[in-house]
Amino acid sequence: MQNDEVVIQSYLKVTSERKKRRNPAKWDKWQSITGVVLAIFILFHMCFTSSILFGVDAFNAVVAFSEGSFIFGGHGIPLITTLVVIVISAFFVAHAFLAMRKFPANFQQLMIFKTHKSLMKHCDTTLWWIQFITGFMLFFMGGAHLVTILFNSTSINALTSAARFVEGNLAEFYLVLLVVMVLHASIGLYRVIIKWIPLEAPTTAESNVKRKNVKVAVFAIFIILGVIAFIADFTWIALGKSL
Repeated sequence: MQNDEVVIQSYLKVTSERKKRRNPAKWDKWQSITGVVLAIFILFHMCFTSSILFGVDAFNAVVAFSEGSFIFGGHGIPLITTLVVIVISAFFVAHAFLAMRKFPANFQQLMIFKTHKSLMKHCDTTLWWIQFITGFMLFFMGGAHLVTILFNSTSINALTSAARFVEGNLAEFYLVLLVVMVLHASIGLYRVIIKWIPLEAPTTAESNVKRKNVKVAVFAIFIILGVIAFIADFTWIALGKSL
């Protein structure tokens, strides 16, 4: 019976021509592509929201610029923001469903992974676990945020954005969303880099140093911008309460 199971498992992901299916590899590729697009968008988004630190006029100027004011004679077109939100939402949904393939399919698989993580005590394994948890949270929190922005995309300015922070006591929601978003995006981008970019070296030690340098660089960028955005969130909260 045990040998039969081994034989059956050996045929998984194999076509009738005894060739490995290409779909999983294609899905991995698209998962990485959508993840990189979203990670880069998050970096720009943190810079965008942090412009409030320079004042209301500065944020409104950034909004106008993002809506094409430099092309359309100084007047932005809010429809551009709507289109951007729709595109990012499409990437978000696609990435979420592609990533779900890697999630534990049942409770038994979840327990096996947790045991493996505890025994291995490997940094990258722990990072994947954090990415799994934050990804699950981000699917609901990020999805809710995208829907909110989509239905308000034609009226984005400093005052309406600040009001959103205090309406319904959502300040804590946005603070948590920022932390979850930074953790998930930074870990994801790091894992994509080491997966697709060759980091070979003559020795294992030198290869590990390269991986560590990539990890430090990616995390440093996200943490620095994340801290600035976190401070900016309190500026948004203060502005919202003053309305």
